[in-house]
Formats: sequence, C-alpha cells, structure tokens
Amino acid sequence: MQKKKTIKMIKESVTEIEYKKLMNAVRGDDTLRKTTKQNLLRTFSILYFTGLRLNELQQMRLFHIKELLEQGRTKLILPKTKSERKLFLGDEFKKQIVKLFSVDDTTDLKARVITKGSVKSGRTGINCDVFIKQVNSKMKEILGNGYTSHSFRQGLITEMGAKQINTKIISKFIGHSDVNTTMRYINPTDDDLKNAMIR
Repeated sequence: MQKKKTIKMIKESVTEIEYKKLMNAVRGDDTLRKTTKQNLLRTFSILYFTGLRLNELQQMRLFHIKELLEQGRTKLILPKTKSERKLFLGDEFKKQIVKLFSVDDTTDLKARVITKGSVKSGRTGINCDVFIKQVNSKMKEILGNGYTSHSFRQGLITEMGAKQINTKIISKFIGHSDVNTTMRYINPTDDDLKNAMIR
C-alpha cells in the first residue's frame, strides 16, 4: 500500500504589512487581558526588529531594554546555542520600545520582558510551550495559516537578503553559527517573485 503524500505548506514571512496588521489587531482586541495584550505587542515588536526565537525572547529582562535605550545595544545569552547575541536599536525599533516599556529608577530590572499574571509581578515567566502556542494561535487568527513566530525570523532574513546584505553579516546578526543555515531561511515573498518575472 502506497503512503499518502502530505502537502508541504508554504511558510509565510512577516513583512511590514503583516507586522502592522498584527499590532493593530491586538491593540483593537478588547477581549484580551491587559497582560496578554502587552505580551503580544512586545513579542511582535521585538521579533519583528530582531528576528529572535520565542525561547530567546523569554530570556530578556528589563535591564536589556534599559541597555538598548541607553546604549543602543545589548547582549543576550541564547539558550539554544549557549552563545551571546548582540541586539541593536534602530530608530523605528526605538519608537516601539518607548511605547511598550516604561523603565525608570523604580523599575525592577531583573523582571522579565514577557510576564505571567500581573504586569507588576514581572519576575515570573510564562511556560515556553504555552507561550509559543498562544503567539502562534494569535498569528494564525489574524494572518491565516502559514504564519508562526518563526515567520518574523524568516521575514527579516529574507528582507536583509533582498537588500543584498552580505550573508555573513546576516548570519552574525541573526545568531547563526553557520551561513548555510541562514541561506535556508531566505524565502522570496510573492512581490519578489512577481518582480522577478521577465515576461
């Protein structure tokens, strides 16, 4: 008996259009609890501008945000590779960070960026599997099938590749130790494909 072949679904990339759609939908969703809404907005912004994985994002503390705002950069330990990754703050990213975070002298800098329960008791993180499920579910609800948290990473790498940024730079920026891994992420968008048509 022959095995039935499953259809390989297209993995979509998050571009600026999808990012804005996600942010607007979450901001306008009055059914979400305050902490959930804050977590989703923070998640979508940070993933869009950095290409972090969700488990890496869960390592972020408010002192990372403070360093980004004060120095324009910070270092994060990546749990998957047990290595450091530098994050940088561009102008657009800074605008979003300022909207989403309030960091002052009274802030507990050890508190997590993504919190569970009360926003004020920010030391407790959400279970990684629960968090991934929540983020991916919301993305599918807003954007449709084919989108996951990894779509941010793929979208950023694809956009950097389209701007002809050196692959070694992209690989270092995204935290890959092997350039070949980075190349596998480059996934042309529908517009890229349309613009490549010669007839």
